Amino acid sequence: MDPIKDLLKKSGKSNILVSIIFGLFGVILCVFHEGAVRAISCLIGLLFLLIGVARIVTYIQGRGRGEIYNFTLLSGLLATFIGLFVIVYSDAIGAIIRIIVAAWIIYSGITRIYLSLKLKEFDSSIWIFSLMLAIIMIILGLYILFNSGAIVALIGALMIAYAIIDIIESICFMKKLKQF
Repeated sequence: MDPIKDLLKKSGKSNILVSIIFGLFGVILCVFHEGAVRAISCLIGLLFLLIGVARIVTYIQGRGRGEIYNFTLLSGLLATFIGLFVIVYSDAIGAIIRIIVAAWIIYSGITRIYLSLKLKEFDSSIWIFSLMLAIIMIILGLYILFNSGAIVALIGALMIAYAIIDIIESICFMKKLKQF
């Protein structure tokens, strides 16, 4: 398998794992509401930190193999910064957790739009479905970002919806990748 396909396959698998974890955090928020915010903020910070470091290492290991790595470095730096910020300010995170979640969902939606346009270049019919899911992700992220009255349980439900959308999109992307 060529290195780019191998990287895309690994990226798809890691996206599914991250989405499952993200969905579990959403379930915890729905069930335990406010009491879980402080503990979850530390876990989310650690998760973002781990994702960030892993993506930075992936970028360093594969520099120069293609433009896809630019997103790997950018997302790695962003995730590392967010992770450190969340861990350092975990006591006050309850007030800003919606902004962090929204920013990640919006960023993921934007990168999914880019990937769907790449699928279009391969004359794949799945690009439209992927594009629609990415737009839905961005809309959900914007809703969380601009709705200051969003309760913790609603944020949890939106996190679950995001995780489901991301898992579906990643599975579709990996299936399409096998055909090339």
